[in-house]
Amino acid sequence: MLDLTQFERLFRTHHPHCLAFAIHYTGDPWEAEEVVQLVFTQLWEKRDSIVITGAERSYLFTAIRNTAISQWRKQTVRTDKENEFGRGVEGEVHLSLRAKELELKLEEALQKLPERCREVFLLSRRQQLKYAEIATVMGISVKTVENQMGKALRILHTELREFLPLLFY
Repeated sequence: MLDLTQFERLFRTHHPHCLAFAIHYTGDPWEAEEVVQLVFTQLWEKRDSIVITGAERSYLFTAIRNTAISQWRKQTVRTDKENEFGRGVEGEVHLSLRAKELELKLEEALQKLPERCREVFLLSRRQQLKYAEIATVMGISVKTVENQMGKALRILHTELREFLPLLFY
């Protein structure tokens, strides 16, 4: 159970750290502040039934992480619904063109990979082979497959950097 004095101490002591943690999690200071305020509001509303055992900061960080994930999921569902019901033809055309541009850039980036890297990447991503299977097919060690895949992903990340926000939504 939390009384007003304990709650105020908790807020004053941990708010700056909670906000920094939430910014790290959300990437947006405004959204982070909203998440932190929501956590402290819920903490106050449930003060009669909440017992914090262990480190207060760990408890708050876990609550912030869970709230941020929950908010992200709600936003994703809302965006999906908006896209499904409200997107005009113009938005669909733009995304379609952007997807085609991404496909072209991906093919160009794949051509820039060294041959062995490209082969490992294509066997993994397009043929859905496991690293051990790729190693057997190519006659190389699993470690070499891992190294080549890492190299391929680093190169593709650099080449497709402009599309990364699009790739994650």
